Amino acid sequence: MLTTISRNALLLAVFAIICTGAIAIISQLSQPIIAQQEQKALLKTLNQLIPKASYNNDIFASCFIVNDDNLLGKGQSQQVFVAKKDNQPVALMLQASTFQGYAGEIKLAIGIHENGQLAGVRVIRHSETPGLGDNIQTNKSDWIFSFSDKSYQKSQDKRWDVRKNGGDFDAFTGATITPRAVVLAVKNALIYFAEHKETLFKHRANCGEAQ
Repeated sequence: MLTTISRNALLLAVFAIICTGAIAIISQLSQPIIAQQEQKALLKTLNQLIPKASYNNDIFASCFIVNDDNLLGKGQSQQVFVAKKDNQPVALMLQASTFQGYAGEIKLAIGIHENGQLAGVRVIRHSETPGLGDNIQTNKSDWIFSFSDKSYQKSQDKRWDVRKNGGDFDAFTGATITPRAVVLAVKNALIYFAEHKETLFKHRANCGEAQ
């Protein structure tokens, strides 16, 4: 009996090793495909926020990384993509994160014109409650489009909140936390842009280097 048990245990161990190895190989092989799909999705988002006809540089080659725990998401590295027309700054797409929603990180792509006006905002990923907090998605609601063409002035800071709190932005029925978190994240991104505008448009492209 001990021999049988030992043999079965050995077979199970070998099976587990083979399965683990197979999963690791499949994961390794699928990484380039996943990266390619993510790049396509990111390019689609970029061109939704900053129309391709408005710039003529290689926007992916302009990518670099920034960090700001207070304004862009604590402990998060964020990508920036700069759009230029004939080497003159047109706009940029700045990523930002907030953890003030219902469930985990809400990752945003924020398009900002050179003059500080919003080109638009899109949600890259989130874990908010389906049917409630997920109204930040374009396929669920047009709420996210309300940011287009807005800008931030310190004298009008109180307007950057949901209407329930005296701001300019609608909340969702039965859900205030998610939209309020997104509004605050976009406001903070605009503040970051205003504070670093000159540096952002002159930054050396290097997505492997945090600043």
